Amino acid sequence: MSAKRNWTLAIIGLLGGNLIAMAVIAVVAHRDQAQIIPAYDVAAANYDATMDEASRSRALGWSASAELHAGAVEVRVRDATGAVLPGARVHVRGYPRAHAIARFDVELVALGDGRYRAPLRASGWHDLTIVVERGGQAFSQRAVVEAR
Repeated sequence: MSAKRNWTLAIIGLLGGNLIAMAVIAVVAHRDQAQIIPAYDVAAANYDATMDEASRSRALGWSASAELHAGAVEVRVRDATGAVLPGARVHVRGYPRAHAIARFDVELVALGDGRYRAPLRASGWHDLTIVVERGGQAFSQRAVVEAR
């Protein structure tokens, strides 16, 4: 074989391999529904309002931590002094990162001692927004949690 023929075959092989790879990627990408971050465009369009809400939440000094386990989401809420925050309305919305189309929005029930819980089947990593309302004040916090 001549060098010209070897180079021609190499180029044709690379182009053919590229076409096969693109076909495989196109098929795999369209097997499931598209994974788009929910309401991303709305958050971007309302950036100033989102920043104002975050500023108000920081000013309250409250904190919330979330856990996903045993078929439930559990949130612990504390006030600015670190004391538990009873009697609040706690709401969690989010989605699993692997399946952003599977969004959820749940109202949690108070368990006492600043803990709130709701049933939720979950596995993998989740992006959550925790919203806490009490006495006319509202607090929100984003969290990334792995279901265990």
